Amino acid sequence: MTAENLRTAARRPMKPPLFIAAVLTLLLTGCQSGPPQRPQPQTDHGTLVTKDHVKTTIEHEKAFAQYYDVPAPAGENWFAIDVGPTPVLVVAGHATAHTREGARKAADRGTGSLAVMLHKLTGVTAIYTVYASPSDPNYDDDNAFKEALSNLLQALQPTLVLDLHTSHADRPYAVDFGTMAGQSLLGRAELLANLEEALRQAGVEDLSNESFSAQRHHTITKWVARQGVPGIQLEINFTWLAHAGDNPTEAHRVAKLLQGLVNFLQRFEPSEATEESQSLPASAPR
Repeated sequence: MTAENLRTAARRPMKPPLFIAAVLTLLLTGCQSGPPQRPQPQTDHGTLVTKDHVKTTIEHEKAFAQYYDVPAPAGENWFAIDVGPTPVLVVAGHATAHTREGARKAADRGTGSLAVMLHKLTGVTAIYTVYASPSDPNYDDDNAFKEALSNLLQALQPTLVLDLHTSHADRPYAVDFGTMAGQSLLGRAELLANLEEALRQAGVEDLSNESFSAQRHHTITKWVARQGVPGIQLEINFTWLAHAGDNPTEAHRVAKLLQGLVNFLQRFEPSEATEESQSLPASAPR
């Protein structure tokens, strides 16, 4: 993904919601990102993360970095959607800078490129910001991002939502899981247990729970749980994410994190709802 590809991903304005099928068709044609001949997501079990995957992740983040603080031009979307067959939705609503109560907040650097790579390697659906956001999807409910997310929940019927965020480097954990003290799992405690197991097996050992519980404000995790979909908020230490620089230690950690998440996500089989949605004709107005 080049900087120009990233801009192109957000170039068409969102349309008002219609029927669910029409909404998904619109999302498929109007918000997808990436180069014109992007390879199809790899959904075979046992994908091994390579140094080329890590390099690609870093290149994606370099593209995001050029627009962290740049508002979307008139008529362009400030977020993008990549639809895939795996019934998990990955959210990076802070991939770029965002506005909370009138104040600009810095981007959660590294989350946008992680969402893009998880889509490419596992076939999950990803929604992420590509320009500085006029609102905060993890704090406010009344914005176009949440509207698009609602449409995706209805159309794709995901089994799980993973909401990606960045924590400061001085936090004592690699990843912290926020589940509203278990409430956002909606009785599916095995989802968190399997995620923790997959990360540990990949070498991501310093895990914690509820340092950021996702209970405050209108978080994505709280919001999707209220709509009947289990959600987990991931607060990922800054030192485990891809950045615009070239640091061998960080690249090693990115590989471990990416491998753990890929291993977890490849346990999910494509759902009938997603397969049917993917077969819809791409004929919505642009």
